[in-house]
Amino acid sequence: MGGPNNALRAYMKRPDRIRAVLEYYLREELPVDWECRQRDGFLPTRDRKGRLTFRERDYLGEARAWGVRFLLGIENQQTVNLTYPWRLMEMDCLTYGREIEAIREGNEESGAGYGPEDDFKYRFRKGDVLEPVVDLMLYWGKKEWKGPKTLKGMMRDMSPLPRRLRRLVGNYRTAMVPMRSIPDEDLRRMGSDLKYVLGILKCTSSRKQYEQYILENREYFARIPRSAVDVIDVFTNIGDIRSRLQYEWNQDNGEEETDMCKALEDIKRHEMEKGVKIGRKQGRKQGRKQGQRQGIEQGERLGTLKTLCALVNDGLLKTDEAARRANLSKKAFGMEMKKAGYRH
Repeated sequence: MGGPNNALRAYMKRPDRIRAVLEYYLREELPVDWECRQRDGFLPTRDRKGRLTFRERDYLGEARAWGVRFLLGIENQQTVNLTYPWRLMEMDCLTYGREIEAIREGNEESGAGYGPEDDFKYRFRKGDVLEPVVDLMLYWGKKEWKGPKTLKGMMRDMSPLPRRLRRLVGNYRTAMVPMRSIPDEDLRRMGSDLKYVLGILKCTSSRKQYEQYILENREYFARIPRSAVDVIDVFTNIGDIRSRLQYEWNQDNGEEETDMCKALEDIKRHEMEKGVKIGRKQGRKQGRKQGQRQGIEQGERLGTLKTLCALVNDGLLKTDEAARRANLSKKAFGMEMKKAGYRH
C-alpha cells in the first residue's frame, strides 16, 4: 500500500466527493434520504500458515438511500491488477463474514430464542439479514484497463464443458469508473472539487497545459485542499510548486488549504530574477569588449527577453504582458519568440 493509494484513500473519503462519483456512475442524483458514514474497513484474516494478517478496504461506509441500508465499498486502482475480481470477492467475503459473526454474537449475548425454522447450531435466526455490500472501483490510471473485470475472466476456457455444468461456476463482477475518461461536460456538472482534480489530471502530458488550467480555475486553486494537492502530486510533477505551498486550516470543511496560484506566481518572479542575474553575468562578459555599463545593460535585456519568452511558452505569462515588460510591441515580441526557437 504505497503513497499513491494513501493519497487517494484520504481524498476520496469526503462525502461530497463520494456523492459526485456515485451520481456520475448512476447518471442521476442521489435521493434526499442519502447518507453515508465511514466505518472500519480493517478485515482480519489468516494466511496459509495460520498467522494473523489483514485486508483493508480503501473506503467502507454505512449508507442509506431509497429507504434501504447497505454497505458502500470504494476501491482505488492506479494500475491494472490482473487478480482484482478475486481480491474484491475476498474482501466482500470477509465483510459478510464479519456481519455474520456480529449477528451471531448479538443473538448469543441477548439470549435469543430459536424456533424450528431458525439455525440453532450457527446461532442464526430466519429473520436475521445481512446488509448488502455495494462495490465501486475507481480506476485512476492512464492506460486502458485490459485486465479481467470478472472472476470468470480469470479462468481457463470452459466452452468444452456442458452448458448446465458451466452454469454451476460462480462469478464475481467488477463495476469500474475510469476516472480520467469522464467527459468534460460530466465533470462540469459535478458538485464537488473532484471535477477540478480530474480536470488537471487530463492535462498531465504538458506542464504548460496544467499550469494554464490552474490559472484558468483560480477561484478553486487559490484555496485548494491539501488532500487534493496530494492526489495531483501523485500523478503530476509539481515538486517545485509543492515546495512553495503554505497551508492554513479551514474550519468549514475540516481540511488544510493552500494557494497554488500564488506558488506559480512566486516561481514566475523567481524565474524573472534568475533571468536578470543571467543577463548581468552575460553583460560582464560583454563588458570587457564593449564597456562595462553598456555590456551589462545588453546582457540584462538579453537575459530578461529569454526568460519572458520561456514564461510565455510555458503558459505562465500572457504575450501582451510579456511584450509590455520587454518594452516591445506584440509583433516585435513574437519575432523574439521565434528567434528563441519557440512557436508563437
